Amino acid sequence: MNLKKLRNLGALAICFAGLAAQAQTINNTYADGDLILDFSKVGAAYDVEVDLGNLASLTNAAATAGGTVKITAYDPTNQVINIFTGLNALSFSIFGIQHYASGSVAANTSYLSAQQSGTSPNSPPNDLPGSVQNTLRSTELGILGLQLDGSFAISGLLPWSAGNTSDSTYNSATVAIIPSASTSSYTSLAGGFSGAPSGFPANTTSGTFSTDGKGAVSDLFEFDPVGPTHKAVYVGYFTFNPDGTLYFSLPTPPVTAITSVTKNGGTVSVNFNTVSGTNYRLLYTTNIKLNRSSWTIIPGSVSGTGATGTLTDTSPTDAARFYTVQSY
Repeated sequence: MNLKKLRNLGALAICFAGLAAQAQTINNTYADGDLILDFSKVGAAYDVEVDLGNLASLTNAAATAGGTVKITAYDPTNQVINIFTGLNALSFSIFGIQHYASGSVAANTSYLSAQQSGTSPNSPPNDLPGSVQNTLRSTELGILGLQLDGSFAISGLLPWSAGNTSDSTYNSATVAIIPSASTSSYTSLAGGFSGAPSGFPANTTSGTFSTDGKGAVSDLFEFDPVGPTHKAVYVGYFTFNPDGTLYFSLPTPPVTAITSVTKNGGTVSVNFNTVSGTNYRLLYTTNIKLNRSSWTIIPGSVSGTGATGTLTDTSPTDAARFYTVQSY
């Protein structure tokens, strides 16, 4: 698989923490706004639910790793392949809701994946109407087993997880495997969901997926809760491979062109072209032969607007420094 990487920085192998056998349950790791990955299959006995953490952590990990990061929150063999007796005709979905405002994320911001339909990415769909967002919110709360106030309901993934002994296969720090027949399973609650632009998030592999030689790709969108015509924001894509592994990738940013570098007193200013929706930060080195992954990141960043951007180095103490601008 040819993984996409950021153009201005070499790849660095940074991944999420792996499963912790005999550790705390998913009940203790889920936080408001976390993305939930679900694996399900028609006729299967179980749904597999994985807590991926929040979107900011996921995108930061991908940016640090050069644009793509491997999801290590589940065991592909024991928690997917063995549970579903293979990966053919298997559905996977990523969804989530930020119920309460947190930092720059508004309350009721929702996240949905959608199967990529031959283009990269799909065109961002319109914002979810309030009625659909409420249904999505209720569906996720039901799957998780939470009340609106954050307390536990009488069924659902979290109490099911909390009520079973922790082990590396069925009930770990980030994974719980819940019976599909449960009234609070993804299969029961989300299987018939049709209010979202492409239905409730789902991507079903082909009947020959294990021998197709290519992954199944789903785009991830963030839906702003304000405004009936606001376009969803495309934030990246997930690639599910025939070996059961899953990767998250950021959109490939355009090549950044530095237009000028000036020094005024003790401050170096680097000017460059920007693209709206892309973030930029400044890196430097004193040895131009070093791989870009070894360059030093200068604190601070700017968001692109389509106009010229500027990043500064206020403490250039070396005799000479080489600069580059990383887009992410």
